[in-house]
Amino acid sequence: ASSRNGVLDLFDKHHDANAFTRAATLAWTQAQVQLRHLGIVQEEAILFQRLAGYVLYANAALRPSSDTIQRGGGTASALWSQSISGDIPVVLLRIDDLADIGIVRQLLQAHEYWQLRQLAVDIVILNERAASYVQDLQNALETLARMSQSRLHVAGIDGGTSKAKGSVFVLRTDLISAETRGVLSAVARIVLVAQRGSLAEQLERRMQLPHVPLQPQTRSQHAVIHGRTSSLQNLEFFNGLGGFTADGREYVTCLDAGQATPAPWINVIANAQFGFQVAVEGSGYTWSVNSRENQLTQWSNDPIVDRPGEVLYVRDEETGELWGPTITPIRDAIAPYYARHGQGYSSFEHQAHDIALELLMYVPLNDSIKICRLKIKNTSNRRRRLSITAYIEWVLGTSRAVSAPFIVTEMDAITGAMFARNPWSTVYGSRVAFAGLHGQQSQQKNQWTADRCEFLGRHGRLERPAALAIKAPLSKRTGAGLDPCCALQTFIELERDQTTEVVLLLGEAASSAEAQALLAQYRSADLDAVLQQVKDYWDEVLGK
Repeated sequence: ASSRNGVLDLFDKHHDANAFTRAATLAWTQAQVQLRHLGIVQEEAILFQRLAGYVLYANAALRPSSDTIQRGGGTASALWSQSISGDIPVVLLRIDDLADIGIVRQLLQAHEYWQLRQLAVDIVILNERAASYVQDLQNALETLARMSQSRLHVAGIDGGTSKAKGSVFVLRTDLISAETRGVLSAVARIVLVAQRGSLAEQLERRMQLPHVPLQPQTRSQHAVIHGRTSSLQNLEFFNGLGGFTADGREYVTCLDAGQATPAPWINVIANAQFGFQVAVEGSGYTWSVNSRENQLTQWSNDPIVDRPGEVLYVRDEETGELWGPTITPIRDAIAPYYARHGQGYSSFEHQAHDIALELLMYVPLNDSIKICRLKIKNTSNRRRRLSITAYIEWVLGTSRAVSAPFIVTEMDAITGAMFARNPWSTVYGSRVAFAGLHGQQSQQKNQWTADRCEFLGRHGRLERPAALAIKAPLSKRTGAGLDPCCALQTFIELERDQTTEVVLLLGEAASSAEAQALLAQYRSADLDAVLQQVKDYWDEVLGK
């Protein structure tokens, strides 16, 4: 409401159960009246809801091939000549025969239903019949589009003024450029071909994802961390959760089972054009050039859940046990987690399953690259085989939900890193984001995928990704039209008391060549010296 009194009035009005029942009944009645005006029955409404899932979420099943999307990729300006803004999702229907016009009626009904439910979608009907003097198909399509808008008006929904804006465009293939046709196919969330049958038939023939059985998570006896993080006695201003180290250059937090800071406790680490923020739990996000407009990974504005967009997983290849160096997304119920926010860096320490982990994150003074160094020590009395998986959810814009359908990924043959682009972005579309995983041991068995649905599973969660619940290799799938992510996996073997390091490099450059040069530079650099430069700089700035 616009005032406090307005809020209290609404609360009083709907406070008792009878008021709620009355409001729900009125809402249901209104919906039935509107559906009756639009001539939509319950089965059709369910079909349109299922179809809307492909509009709302990045899914390759009803889109063209990855090559087609990459060839047609461009910016929204390519559609402006047809009065299509490109600001809302597009559903494309291709038709070349008047006999198949039944699916056009279905799709227009779906559009009417979506507008009724405040879902903004542009419908583009592409008439692919060869040019002729007789334009019976074009006339029929335009007539159906006008009738659809009339029904919306009768039902009390004006597509031009409703909150759920969205239009119907009837285009002729022979009157639009090849570039426009290519961009339409590339950006459409759903591409339907009239001769392939009804909406229901085409929906049923969608790609079926294999079922991935989830294995029960097991727990072994957790070791207790020893060394410099085991004692909190020397922390200054200790408040029960954390305090400053003696020199005041770090804030150390220790969280045991069930403990949390009262509010997000983050560190902002950046140079002039690139940076990231990271919380005590290990969650955060990375940006380049502009922290709002060009997020490489997703910023979470949820202080309760704070879902991470970047995760490092450790898996025991013999037992299948899965954990990591940070609280999110898999929290150990026994051993504590230590976080150190320093000047220009943050580090995280945790020990579980007889493996000690230390993750260090920082950004160089001048380059657009995030350095994540994971040290792994085998504290058991036997040889261990482990996999390290870096998982990143690409955004390359202001919102993953908006940019995900347009992101194109590939594995760079020179560096072995994953490159990602968002050609739909007007300002940053030419830039290249990258992520590369390497370490002290051999990388010959590395695996990867850019398909989030494959990695997490259809109903998977970050706490237990489907791809890490089984021992099958990642598919090495990249391209366009995917639900995009970056999952990079490497395998290591550690003898008793042996330590190794795996490094994740995440960043962005103006071109592929610059990305390759940046990766090569920091793969051969003395990373300890780079960190010392960062520390020296902040000592100079903050130690006046």
